[in-house]
Amino acid sequence: MTKPFILIVEDDPVWQELLTEIVADAGFNPVLVDSFRAADEALQTRAFVLAVVDISLSLPDHDDRGGVQVLKAIRRLPAKLPAVVVTGYATVELAVETLAELNARHFFRKEEFDRRKFIEVVQKEIAATGPITLLSEREREVLQLMSQGLTNKQIAEALMVSVNTVKKHSQNIFTKLNVESRAAAVARIMATGD
Repeated sequence: MTKPFILIVEDDPVWQELLTEIVADAGFNPVLVDSFRAADEALQTRAFVLAVVDISLSLPDHDDRGGVQVLKAIRRLPAKLPAVVVTGYATVELAVETLAELNARHFFRKEEFDRRKFIEVVQKEIAATGPITLLSEREREVLQLMSQGLTNKQIAEALMVSVNTVKKHSQNIFTKLNVESRAAAVARIMATGD
């Protein structure tokens, strides 16, 4: 079974390396991007179980808030995706905005970063995602497209596979989630906050 993917949105090479290492060591597949555009593209093409987002995505411009745009894109996804903020430019207002208004689950300041606490948070958030972690990456992609109301033929075209392959993935999803229909599968994921 494919390890679940965690999206890391970070522009600083030192933090890219650190966060990627922590996520990989915790048993997940890190997907690293360094801009809002790359994050938005990744969110449209792959299913993630968690996002780790830096707020400023421009080393020369500390006022950049590209990470806020990423959190807004995450909030618009049909399936819920928990997000953890890790930033070097923290303010009380920023913490309130990301945690209360944009539904980030945790807020870490880089200058006070605690690796052990971060790992605990990642593991807790992944455990809380529930049934989505039972699905392979492709099954999560199929489920995400199902939640958008696409037909099997449209899903097959989007993923460049046959309709029979989509049907097989759908049956696997139903079995793993213990449901009997597309609507029930989407409802089960939505009900568990995935």
